[in-house]
Amino acid sequence: MAVAEDKFVPDFTPEVSVSLSQLDSNGVTTNGRDFEAGATVSVRIPTGGELRFGWTLNDSVLDNDDLINNFDNDTLSQNLELSFNQPLLRGAGEKVNRASIEIARLTEQINLMELKSTLIETITEAVLAYRELLRAQERLRIAQLSVNSAKDLLEFNRVLIEAGRQAAVDIVQSETAVANREVQLLEAQNNLAGRQLALLQLLDIEREIAIVASETPTAEPTSLDANKLKKLALENQPSYTRVQSNLQRTQLALLEAEDNRRWDLSLNTSLRNRSLFGDNNTTDFRAGLVLRREFGDLTIERDFQRSRVNQLQAENSLEEERNRLEIATQDGIRDVNLSFAQWQLAQQATKLSQRQLEIAQEKQRLGRGVTVFELVRLQDDLVQAQNTEVNATINYLNALTRLDQTLGTTLETWQIKFRI
Repeated sequence: MAVAEDKFVPDFTPEVSVSLSQLDSNGVTTNGRDFEAGATVSVRIPTGGELRFGWTLNDSVLDNDDLINNFDNDTLSQNLELSFNQPLLRGAGEKVNRASIEIARLTEQINLMELKSTLIETITEAVLAYRELLRAQERLRIAQLSVNSAKDLLEFNRVLIEAGRQAAVDIVQSETAVANREVQLLEAQNNLAGRQLALLQLLDIEREIAIVASETPTAEPTSLDANKLKKLALENQPSYTRVQSNLQRTQLALLEAEDNRRWDLSLNTSLRNRSLFGDNNTTDFRAGLVLRREFGDLTIERDFQRSRVNQLQAENSLEEERNRLEIATQDGIRDVNLSFAQWQLAQQATKLSQRQLEIAQEKQRLGRGVTVFELVRLQDDLVQAQNTEVNATINYLNALTRLDQTLGTTLETWQIKFRI
């Protein structure tokens, strides 16, 4: 980008040269010494013209060793030249001459949007991995509580058997329930360890670190306006911005290709002044038109046709990306709403399962004929309902995170500033 923006910055070129010469003719040796110092300043202007100023100081010395016609000539001169060349057809106009700068700016913007997309994807992956750790922790907590409940039921049944209020064979059901819950506990522990390693690997930190999710997953209702979110996606989604910038870049490339097809008509003006120290000055002013046209170069037409095709492809890509983004936004909104409805139902199911188990336990204490099998089944139902609620909560939060990714607002949601 800096190179492209340097296009209209003046260039300064100093030059110093020293030369020696020797000519032998008919036994006479002529020696020459030349010293030249000068500088050139040139600047391009947005209309396509170029203004150039040059200054040269020359000191030339000639002498020979002829005894008869000996001479020693020392000439000191100064040359000044001011020229201005302005294209009138090809290369004329501010829009054409700024096209290369705009193309460089758009290319840099495309690169930044690609970097932003990568950053959003990485953050989203990290958030989802963290939520999987959170899910595994909650499942482990539920499994531990389930084992404790099964053991409490086992001890209670032993008391009933010793008191003669329950058959001894019923203890088998309680012992089986404890064994099954302990198997589930081991599975939950193993799953948690796997989620911890996955997150550590994604974050690229030491595996010896005991990483723990410090929050409890909760769901809060979110109001989503489809029209506003679609507009927000078109403004913030890096992939859509990248396609937009690419279309603008192809339009500028086509502009340059069209310009290259024109005839080259230029206005050239120059003012030269040569002064010999100790002698008269000479001033020369010239102005003219130059018309050029290269025939037989097929690359010019090829580049023009290729630029047209690239622009048509970019227009199609923009329309496809817009449709894809609108559909993805609509799907994301639907997914969020559905996930929240599922969470509400799962939360209600957990409360009802908890209430059913409490009623059954109360009946057992009162000796109302509740079997061990029924209590174990109700405990299993509660564990399943709790796990379903945890899954529904995590799924809802993940749906919001994926919607953020679709909208391109992940960085804003997590208060991350994107600076280059």
